[in-house]
Amino acid sequence: MTVDSTVEPLLASIAKAERHMRSEYGTNMVGVMDTVGACPHFVMPLGPGNVTVLSGWDNIDAMYKASVNNAVPKASRVLSQLATDWYVFIENVPTRYWVEPARPMTAHTVTMFVTDDANGITGEYAWQRSYPPVDAARANGAVPLPERALANLEKHEMLLEAICKGDSEALAALLAPECIWAQRDYLNETEGGNVLNLRGRTAAASYVGRWHAALRPQHVSIVNRRVTDWYVFSEELWLLLPDGGDPRQCRTATIYPLTQDGLFEGALGFGRDMEDPAPSAHKKLGQAFWTEPGVAIDAVERH
Repeated sequence: MTVDSTVEPLLASIAKAERHMRSEYGTNMVGVMDTVGACPHFVMPLGPGNVTVLSGWDNIDAMYKASVNNAVPKASRVLSQLATDWYVFIENVPTRYWVEPARPMTAHTVTMFVTDDANGITGEYAWQRSYPPVDAARANGAVPLPERALANLEKHEMLLEAICKGDSEALAALLAPECIWAQRDYLNETEGGNVLNLRGRTAAASYVGRWHAALRPQHVSIVNRRVTDWYVFSEELWLLLPDGGDPRQCRTATIYPLTQDGLFEGALGFGRDMEDPAPSAHKKLGQAFWTEPGVAIDAVERH
């Protein structure tokens, strides 16, 4: 039995970043500083093209306490996540309800969390993208948010859910009729691995059904992900119970191209050999959507 010693530091880093993000939703910022380590430095957006630089635990604590009078986090939509053992970078489309002008507003941001402290994050560095005013942009035929990429993010989440459940019908509905499925074949233990060459949604869905029956996936975590208007790239960590036996993990990296109609044209990639799971593999990490407790992502209007 082999254990992948490289993925656990990444999962621990993601867990710290997600613990911090989770602490901001539905808490009125109570407990958020429990997710911040010693000697923190934050660079936070004041709006498009402007930031405030804060250092020290007391200053950041004061920022969070003051923030509840200005805005309430409503949702996040993480288009990209890149993780290392000491930072996590995300591209986000967050919605916040602003007390003034008393309405929700959606932005497009990039953020880096520094995760090198055992107790939590020690840095948050964020920048908000500048867009033309919404009314002017729409009048010119432009949408000031990455709507297509957001739709593809939702499709990727649906695809992973269908694969994890072994739902061949739901999977087939997400695939283009002539899709190409060229991933590592974990049902074939050829030395060095084997790559599938399946053509068409029926063949792909049939294979995933057999894969699900044999390997019994429990959940999938996202280690790294990049979503655009025409492809998704994703590094995934699958927790499996092959033949109902001991837990195992497989770590895959896959390119998922999409058609203009939002169907997956293929799945192209490979994976590492199966291993004993890393300690944090039993947690489901790499969440794409964040909302207030009890609020569905679809219920959050984008502005």
